[in-house]
Amino acid sequence: MDIKLTGVVKYSGRWRNPGEVLRKVDEEVAKEVIAADAAVEIEAQPDEHDTELHELRERAKELGVQNAGRLGEAKLKEGIAEKEAERKLKELQEKAFELGIADAYEKDAVTLGKEIEAAEQK
Repeated sequence: MDIKLTGVVKYSGRWRNPGEVLRKVDEEVAKEVIAADAAVEIEAQPDEHDTELHELRERAKELGVQNAGRLGEAKLKEGIAEKEAERKLKELQEKAFELGIADAYEKDAVTLGKEIEAAEQK
């Protein structure tokens, strides 16, 4: 439970002042503090980390990263980077094919980028 203090309270070994927000307080403890008129219950807010992780998972799902709902932050970022690199390579391959660059589907992104740039300057 999330609470906002209206009085001075000792919580987790520290004195807390009015106006401070305590997140994920044990429900029984929160009810005692509220009953003592030292706090009010507030709507639970997601942690910034949880929000960022949720956004990463959504992006990973959009890109088709396998097991996106179960991966941690580092693996999500890795999977997203891989999928975005694959997408970029595919775009470059298609553009190279349109420009008539030979063996477009057998070259890497760096090579294709240079060849596309050279072909567009002609």
